[in-house]
Amino acid sequence: MEYRKDIDGLRAIAVLPVLLYHAGVTGFSGGFVGVDIFFVVSGFLIGGILKRELASGHFSLIKFYERRARRILPALFMMVATCLAAGAVILLPDMLVRLGRSAVATVMFASNIWFWISTSDYFGPSASLEPLLHTWSLAVEEHFYIVFPLLLWWLFRKSRSFANAALVGLCMLSFILSVWATSAYPQESFYLAPTRVWELGLGVLLALDVFPAWRSPWTVEVTAFMGLAAIFMAIVFYDDGTPFPGLAATLPCLGALALLWSGEQKVTAVGRVLSSPIPVAIGLISYSLYLWHWPIIVYFRLTLGTLDLPITQAFLAIILSFACAFASWRFVETPFRRSPPLGFSPRFIFASALTAVAGLSMVSAIVNINEGFPQRLPHDVRIAYAGSLDIDARIKQCDSRLPNEGLCRIESETDADAKPRNDVLLWGDSHAGAIMSGLDTLLDGAKQGGVVALKSACPPILGVQRLDQKQSHNCAAFNDAIMAMLEHGSEFPVVVLSARWPLAATGQRYSGEIGRPAILDRVDSEEADHNTAQNYVIFRSEFLKTVRAIRDTGRRVVIVDGIPEIGWSVPHALGLSRFIDADLPPAPTKQMVEERSAEANSVLAIADKDPGVQRVSVVPLLCKPICVVEKNGIPLYSDDDHLSVYGSRTLIPIILKDLVSRDHRG
Repeated sequence: MEYRKDIDGLRAIAVLPVLLYHAGVTGFSGGFVGVDIFFVVSGFLIGGILKRELASGHFSLIKFYERRARRILPALFMMVATCLAAGAVILLPDMLVRLGRSAVATVMFASNIWFWISTSDYFGPSASLEPLLHTWSLAVEEHFYIVFPLLLWWLFRKSRSFANAALVGLCMLSFILSVWATSAYPQESFYLAPTRVWELGLGVLLALDVFPAWRSPWTVEVTAFMGLAAIFMAIVFYDDGTPFPGLAATLPCLGALALLWSGEQKVTAVGRVLSSPIPVAIGLISYSLYLWHWPIIVYFRLTLGTLDLPITQAFLAIILSFACAFASWRFVETPFRRSPPLGFSPRFIFASALTAVAGLSMVSAIVNINEGFPQRLPHDVRIAYAGSLDIDARIKQCDSRLPNEGLCRIESETDADAKPRNDVLLWGDSHAGAIMSGLDTLLDGAKQGGVVALKSACPPILGVQRLDQKQSHNCAAFNDAIMAMLEHGSEFPVVVLSARWPLAATGQRYSGEIGRPAILDRVDSEEADHNTAQNYVIFRSEFLKTVRAIRDTGRRVVIVDGIPEIGWSVPHALGLSRFIDADLPPAPTKQMVEERSAEANSVLAIADKDPGVQRVSVVPLLCKPICVVEKNGIPLYSDDDHLSVYGSRTLIPIILKDLVSRDHRG
């Protein structure tokens, strides 16, 4: 295949936005689309290679996989091994265990499936400290490499028109699936291969000459320019809240397709820019740069104690990424890509790959069996680290449980013959689950009881959905069921409402927190344009209606103000600061908490004017004026915004003490 410098330049256009987006550089909020550009380029190159080999009768599946192994595996395995070695030195046990499991998934080319299952959201906090998260895209490509050569081999036995129609139909089906699944199943759509096939397929169709050539030089020049503009528009204007891939992925993918197509017709002005020395040099090391940049950024985040890297540290992470990428390209990629007599034999390539897979899997298994070797931690680190595990075990069991399934009790064990008391209903999202143990302690001491109605990412607001969640999440149905229980029963004279109110009211996550915005919408809304701008209006009207609906049943309402959001995982930050002397990020001040909660609290204050409503808050206990995140060396939080069991039992009985000392009938 004739070497095209502009393709290496296009690889630079793909990898640089990914690097700068992950480093948090302003202006690259949509840099994640670089992966989609890589998909189109890969489809074009692989499709072209297979077409020529099949047409000439020299196709060999073994040779194809040998080339892929030379190209992909050595640098990948080196990066994975380095991540494991670094993780053994600086990661806390649970983080090291997750790294080990993801390492096995990576070398088995199933990391996209692993991260789909193990992380709540690619853009969310749970994924932002996974050193091997970026390997999901390599797994998608490998799935393509496994299936596509066999498919194309079979299609080459058919007529050209049938083969082209089959491939076009496959791409169209994948695209339709991607558009639908991005709305209905966003996690699956992002990570899994079926919704990405059309992106690789665009490049394949170009390689198979499905798109016609064009003689007009002016048209080709304009197409190239429009393609580059489309890519830059996606990079600049997309962000974590953009539903992706779906329809939004057409902009960068068609942009990449336009650049590849125009380069097939003639050398364009854009092509000359892409073929210049700097883009080509970056393109040559783009694979290694992609491999190394993310683990480096993750380890920078860990040692600095923040997801949002300061500009100086971000710049250092970028420089180090380039240095590692060049070393990897020069001393790992290049030697292994050479064939005999100057390079390694196919037998050596396959044998070394199997050995590396076995070795890395064995190391990962040892890490997993030994639970991340917690014994390597000093005592004070173990205390801090234990906070991340200090989560009420009942939360998972109680989450999304409906009244007809039996709501979870929030009291200690009672005598088998004693009738359970139903004094309190705790209703809310995961923040309600986090305060459950503290309320349990309070009620047990007063010989009272109650139940919890808990659904994560679902504030207790009637008639409202979270559009950033799957359709099956269905907040409205859950909340309607709880309200129906109250309307048709006389138990639970007190209803305690607890949720992450600032997130619901604004839709925006805490400063420095990576994750999709929380978009509220009314169930009966017919508006097509949905974003966080509408959150406050919806929150204000529907929350007040919800409180009024509860009050109309004759019950008292207690509203727990939002728990102060810290912006960083308290147990992990404390543990790392004690373990490797990592910087402990500054905790928010009372003023920062009040500013963050201003919109939500303005609505809670309106509800509080009803004499049958009472507001309580942990802010006066925690923030004086800087918010406290530990007590006696023990974390009060299990992550960045949920109270640990220790924190809940320390704080909640104090702010809710009135529950057990007054008549609650309103």
